[in-house]
Amino acid sequence: MGRQQTRVIGFGGAAPGDGEGWSNHYRLEWGEVVGHRIRRMRQARDWKLRDLRDRVRKPDGGYYSGGYFSRVERGWTSPPLYVYVRIAEALEIPPGQLLGAEEFDRDLSREQILLLDVVERLGLAPDEAIARLASG
Repeated sequence: MGRQQTRVIGFGGAAPGDGEGWSNHYRLEWGEVVGHRIRRMRQARDWKLRDLRDRVRKPDGGYYSGGYFSRVERGWTSPPLYVYVRIAEALEIPPGQLLGAEEFDRDLSREQILLLDVVERLGLAPDEAIARLASG
């Protein structure tokens, strides 16, 4: 009796190695955005993945692997919230800066605040205000 080759079928009928269909089920868009932010902040500090690994501890006192953080940075895993909080602590930033909108902590100038107030008082939608300013 000969051996039969086993074909592993993943989500949506795609098998590992069958291109994008299989891998897209593991990619997390939100995780990719936050992961890229983690990578930029890590690299701005001239840290390697092992440096981040050494600064972020598991609840049991152990350490995550460098490969785990690589997957986090590429958006290929969805860690629990406390991992993101611990990463933010290691980077010495507020968790909201890591997890929030891109412009989380940006200060507005007096002119920008005035412009926003005028647009709001006129009852204009942002796209309508931009169109009016662009036309002239």
